[in-house]
Amino acid sequence: MVLIIIIIILILAALGGLFAAYYKVFYSPHKGDDEINMPVVNGIKPYYDEILRQTKQLSQIPCQHVFTRSFDGLRLSGRYYRRSENAPLCICFHGYRGSALHDFSVMGQFLLNEGYNVLLVDERAHFKSGGHTITYGVRERRDVLSWVDYAGRRFGSDTPVYLFGISMGAATVLMSSELELPDNVRAICADCPYSSPKDIICHVAEKTHTNPKIAWPVVWLSGLIYGRLNLNGSVTAAKAVKNTTKPVLLIHGEADDFVPAEMSEEIRQANPGRVERYTFPGADHGLSYFADPDRYISILRDFLRRNP
Repeated sequence: MVLIIIIIILILAALGGLFAAYYKVFYSPHKGDDEINMPVVNGIKPYYDEILRQTKQLSQIPCQHVFTRSFDGLRLSGRYYRRSENAPLCICFHGYRGSALHDFSVMGQFLLNEGYNVLLVDERAHFKSGGHTITYGVRERRDVLSWVDYAGRRFGSDTPVYLFGISMGAATVLMSSELELPDNVRAICADCPYSSPKDIICHVAEKTHTNPKIAWPVVWLSGLIYGRLNLNGSVTAAKAVKNTTKPVLLIHGEADDFVPAEMSEEIRQANPGRVERYTFPGADHGLSYFADPDRYISILRDFLRRNP
């Protein structure tokens, strides 16, 4: 009897530890979150005031709150900014625990000024979108299809669509590139993407002085048990891009300590004929624009011009 009690206690302790890992890595309650005043992380501090100003400015531009359904029944939310009738549409996906207003505070306004209509998406498990489990792009990539389908129904299947993503959003749009994206999806722009969920989880574990050989099995099992999510490596940005027919633009800061620039190089090498990559010296995670705004804009304009 004592042995049975000990075994039960150990099992409960193990399940409790796995839930703690799931809660930290995957779970998102998205309650009371502030879409504008996001935490100061990585190298953002020198630019925080400007980003905050731009975020508030974007939040004041009139938009329409729109919704669609995910493949697994979640209500997905987004902000639609209309520039002009029949203009191309840019669909933008933010980063892990980020917000579209914050992550696309500058680019969203730039794209509007360039004449594009813009749809800023709340990723699943963030803000007004349903769900509680962040899946590092595995399920989110199918949400990309849901939004592309929404755009086709609303604006017509001939409307040019461009997919934009930053960080996890960048990995997400790249993972979607292996799916059946329609012909009107002209190109994919990804800023500081990670190569795979496992790679980024192990990298963050190392940064926090945790042995990734121990952390990864725990995180993987916690996602499997509590999120019904199997990060078995079959879905990665690098694998997805290998066979894509869409033009892909990668941008990465060379001083990115959160998602190392080597990860986007791995993605480029998977399909160098379709993928072009530019790096920005001294730029931290998601901050390439601020390191050299003129060069960033020039690269983006040229890429979009070549893929009308």
